[in-house]
Amino acid sequence: MESESFYSKTSKRFIYTSFVIAIALDFIPLPGQFFHWLPEFTAMMLMFWIINRPQHVGIGTAFVLGLLLDIGTAAPLGEHALAYIFAAYIIVQNRRQLVLYHYGIQSVMVFAALMCSEIILTLARLRFTQHFNGWTVFLAPVVGALLWPLLNKIMVSILNFRYLRR
Repeated sequence: MESESFYSKTSKRFIYTSFVIAIALDFIPLPGQFFHWLPEFTAMMLMFWIINRPQHVGIGTAFVLGLLLDIGTAAPLGEHALAYIFAAYIIVQNRRQLVLYHYGIQSVMVFAALMCSEIILTLARLRFTQHFNGWTVFLAPVVGALLWPLLNKIMVSILNFRYLRR
């Protein structure tokens, strides 16, 4: 019951702020040939909130965040939106089981969702630019899955701090 009140105290403003920070991290211009292995922080934050706060974050939010990322990164409109919708769908369909598992098992499902997203993004880039960025882009889901427990620990500690402060 304590965890139920813990998550019900999470404000929409805090959720939106976390998305703004994640999008800002994704907008940082890094040379592509060296940083393909970095996961998309917006996708990881989206998955965190879908698992922990499904009443406010879902597939519609994934679509809007994907469009914002497309606009901010000058990608073809709908590229990230389509990838995020599929990733969000994978998480939504398995959410009830995911909340019961520890972070290691959750990481496997997050890896699957991030890999699906990366495959869709790669196919869309191939379609529009006829350029393949190399196999290193498929390291990003691995790194994202490895960072998943850290993201959870950070977000839960921030939420605990906000909850205890009230």
